[in-house]
Parts: sequence; structure tokens; C-alpha cells
Amino acid sequence: MSTRLLVGTRGSQLALRQTHLIVAMLQEREPDLTCDIVEIATHGDRFRDTPIQEMGAEVDRGIFNTALEQAVLRGEVDLATCSFKDVESRLPEGLAAVSVGPREDPHDALVSRHNGPLAALPEGAVLATSSPRRVSQLAAFRPDFRFEALRGNVTTRALRDRERFDGVILAAAGLRRLGLERQITEVVPESILLPAPAQGALGCEYAVGREDVARRIRAIQDAPTERCVRLEKALLVRLSGGCFAPVGILARETPQGGLEIQCRIAALDGSRSIDERVTGPHTHGAELLATLGDRVLRAGGRELVDAARARLQG
Repeated sequence: MSTRLLVGTRGSQLALRQTHLIVAMLQEREPDLTCDIVEIATHGDRFRDTPIQEMGAEVDRGIFNTALEQAVLRGEVDLATCSFKDVESRLPEGLAAVSVGPREDPHDALVSRHNGPLAALPEGAVLATSSPRRVSQLAAFRPDFRFEALRGNVTTRALRDRERFDGVILAAAGLRRLGLERQITEVVPESILLPAPAQGALGCEYAVGREDVARRIRAIQDAPTERCVRLEKALLVRLSGGCFAPVGILARETPQGGLEIQCRIAALDGSRSIDERVTGPHTHGAELLATLGDRVLRAGGRELVDAARARLQG
């Protein structure tokens, strides 16, 4: 078996940092393993100044992972690293994807020059984010908030853009992985903003049939993380949501063997919100997921998702 792997990654600072974390996990298990990192430009990287809302059908095709997946399927790299939340709900044929390592903090974070929480921001505060999920839930929390689309690397948004807006909303995990946790003004509570499915989890994608790669990846998986993010992704599929649908989902296991899954869907203008949760033994994940999905759908969740998709792709 080869002791060298070609590892594909986006070229952003955060993606490279996450890739080095994954490589370190692999090499801790296999010290003689050599990993050559191959940077690959994705659709999201090539059009980084285009707001996600203006990408139309590209949103559902996976703006951050498609080029990586194609490189894996063509055999140009042995595996690709990613943020697991960016993995498409339905993978291309011949591709496998799993989470790796323990999940980092899944919550969203506020970075603000006002040095206070969301609740204390001034009337009509302008928040920078390109995420429909964040916009919809924050609009439901405070209808006076205004929003500006913002993309670009995490460091720029956390350091420069915090001075241009009343607040910038980012994933806490990315800030922590880049050593920018001191820039966090508030870790936004779930009562205000429920995270994206699989947010905070790292992932790897590789070709089906590459048992040499699969064995190495299995060795660095965290079982509770994998179970929870799989449930979150499965519920997203059940609700017909794509990566950028306004759907927040969080599954958690407790040390006592319990499982809680929560889902929130809000209209893009915040005018309507559905919030449901289920609890039970973690061994009953599939049953709990089915119950939660039924509740959300009966409450009109699919209609909210379809309306958001129509607006995003219109």
C-alpha cells in the first residue's frame, strides 16, 4: 500500500488550515505517511465577489465542493478535504464522503465593533452575511436588522469588515481554527440562530472502491460526530433543502446516551418561523429523525424551503 497521498483542498486560508488538521490526524495514526497538498479552485472561489443569492442553480450544485469532487473522480487526487456542511446532500456516483475528527463548536458567532451581543446592537443595525439561513433567523429575532451580502476570506471579514458594519456573522468553528477566537463578540445562542447542518465538522471525500483511503479515513473518525452530522444531513434531504436553504439543524448526543435533534426554518424576511425538536435514546436516531421531519413538514416547512429556493434561484 502506498505511503503517499495526494490531498485536494480549496486554497483559502481556512480550507488549508483545516486540511493541515486532517493531515496531522492521518499522520498521527501513520507516521510514515506523506501527504502532498493540491490546491483546487472551486466555483465559489472563482466567483468570490458574487453573492450566493445571485448564483442561481449553482447554489444547489455545490459551489465549494464540485471541483474537488471531480478531481477525486478523475484520479487527480486520492481524497479531498472539506467542511462537511459543504458536502452536497446527494453525492455524485462513485464518491463517498464522511466526517472526520471531533466536531468543533457548531454555533454561529457575531464579530462586532460595538463589542456587545446581538440584542444590544443599535436600532436598524446592518449585519453582513451571505447566508439565507442566518438572514431569515436573525430577521425573525429582530425585524429592524438590515443585511448586506458579504463573502471573502474569514480573516478579512473578522478583522477589516467588522469596522464597515455593525456586525459580521461567521461560523465560530472557522474563527477558532484560524486563531481568531478573540474577535468573537458573542457566540450566538441557539434560541436566536440554529446552526447549519454539519457546521463545525471536517470532512473527506474519496472514490468508492479506494479501500486504502477508506481505511485511513475510518481511523480518524469520531463516532458521535459522524452519527450526528449524518442525521442532520438526512433531515436536510427530507426537507428538500440544499446547502443554502434557510434550514437550521442541530443534533447532539449526551454522555448519558440521549439524543436531541432540533430544526428551525424561517421565511427569508423572518415573518414566519417553524421550530421543532425531539429527544430520545441515541440508538433511536432514525425514528427520532422521522418524527421530527413529519412535524416540520406538517407545519409547512417544505413550503418555506421552496419559497426560499425560488427566490434564491430567481
